[in-house]
Amino acid sequence: NSVYFCAETPVCARLSCGAVVDVCKEVYRNPGVRNGVAVVRPPGHHAERNEAMGFCIYNNVAVAAKVVQRDCGASRIMIVDWDVHHGNGIQSAFLSDPSVLYVSIHRHEQGSFYPQGPEGSHTAVGHGPGAGFNINIDWDMKGMGDAEYLCAFEKVVMPVGREFDPDLVIISAGFDAAQGDPLGGCNVTPIGYAHMTHMLSALAGGKVAIVLEVSYKIVMIF
Repeated sequence: NSVYFCAETPVCARLSCGAVVDVCKEVYRNPGVRNGVAVVRPPGHHAERNEAMGFCIYNNVAVAAKVVQRDCGASRIMIVDWDVHHGNGIQSAFLSDPSVLYVSIHRHEQGSFYPQGPEGSHTAVGHGPGAGFNINIDWDMKGMGDAEYLCAFEKVVMPVGREFDPDLVIISAGFDAAQGDPLGGCNVTPIGYAHMTHMLSALAGGKVAIVLEVSYKIVMIF
């Protein structure tokens, strides 16, 4: 019940995924392109290997990360997911992969917040060689805003990012944690999002690709 599907959906989903791949490849390999934004629909971060869910058909960011590694030779990619919901699909794609650092900041509330379950807990840190390369910053209540998000960035996201030293940063940029979003219940402002983006631009030589995920308040996207 969480996926809209019509006759045009397969084409739209492929175009969305392909656009994200193209943006990430250009940001990584083109010296004249330091950053880029993929404004796409449908989003992707909930999509699992064999299951569409949460409005997501293909996992755009996960596919793009793999393609940039395979085709462009990137060794280490950092994915930062600030959508208010846990990106379960991205996490599952890289749980055992030490070449991709996945950091998600989301509402969890002991697993009661969508997509529900233990996967979004801070205790989910990766498997085998990927242990330590999956980081969940899981809020246990609504109402978090700029102060909490920037504290998480200063204390966790940026120190870990500097140590990982990525070749490319991909932001899974859902804006449903934005102030006034009817479902997210959080209070991140446009200034807060701008500051987090600016902080991430200190990594990977400034090579940052922003990929639109979910927002329920259209004005926050623009």
